Amino acid sequence: MTDNPTTSTILFADICRSSFLFDQLGDETALELIMEALKLAGHIATQLGGGVIGTIGDEVLCTFDSPADALLAANQIHLQIQQNIRAQQHQLAMRIGINRGPVVKSDGNIWGDTVNTAARLAQQAKAHQTLTSADTIASLDKSFTEQIRLLGQVSLHGKAGMIEVYEFLALEAREEITDVATIAKTTDRSYLLKVRYRTRRMRFDPLLVRFLFGRSVNCDQVIDHPTISREHAEILYRNGQFVLRDFSTNGSFIVQEHQTKRLRRASLDLKGSGKIYLGQTLHNHDLCIEFTCIGHR
Repeated sequence: MTDNPTTSTILFADICRSSFLFDQLGDETALELIMEALKLAGHIATQLGGGVIGTIGDEVLCTFDSPADALLAANQIHLQIQQNIRAQQHQLAMRIGINRGPVVKSDGNIWGDTVNTAARLAQQAKAHQTLTSADTIASLDKSFTEQIRLLGQVSLHGKAGMIEVYEFLALEAREEITDVATIAKTTDRSYLLKVRYRTRRMRFDPLLVRFLFGRSVNCDQVIDHPTISREHAEILYRNGQFVLRDFSTNGSFIVQEHQTKRLRRASLDLKGSGKIYLGQTLHNHDLCIEFTCIGHR
């Protein structure tokens, strides 16, 4: 039976790099660790007034009446995962997307564009990060002002157009925030990174949240090769610098500044012009990712 649309706050919590955990730990151990984390997230959501709709693979879907409760739940999920010794031993992290709007309830499930946007926000978030929407922020009181950072207009995978995206900062990090870049400071910049893969050309600016490469169809750029992991590596903007972060089994090769470096489960700043080869594809020009950093400030 389908109910009439109601307004709700949706929280998606997603395990980062779950394919990496299965590769490293084996199916049974990885599944046990992932289910433990999803159960913890659901328990926290319930304690803070939310409801658990269910788990979908390595994600848990929750619903809240209050957007403030959803953000507080996200904060607690990240905090408790980071304090969990077993989770940190295996580099387990969660990424969370929160969105508020109309949903349709049917047979204990929820449907609608509000739910889809929350899921896309979770996919775009980095480890231990919560992304949310303008619709969510509009319903908050002023006590959350210091925890909200505007990232700007962002294109979400699988959705047409741009939406305004915000990051919810950890409550414990309040005193560490000294200077937060606003949209006014960044919109007048030209793009700072050009990337080309085969015939696809991309331009990234400092508002980039993350851009994921790998074999999975959920990646922003799919590259199909047996030595490339499902979620292999990502480009992100951090501390005034574009960075390649690898979390794969076989690593990546970066050719820049007349040097070739192998990167495996680590990060490297991208400088000047260069080439990226994922997995064991070094010198395979057909699978080469070319980049150029320009106008760097």
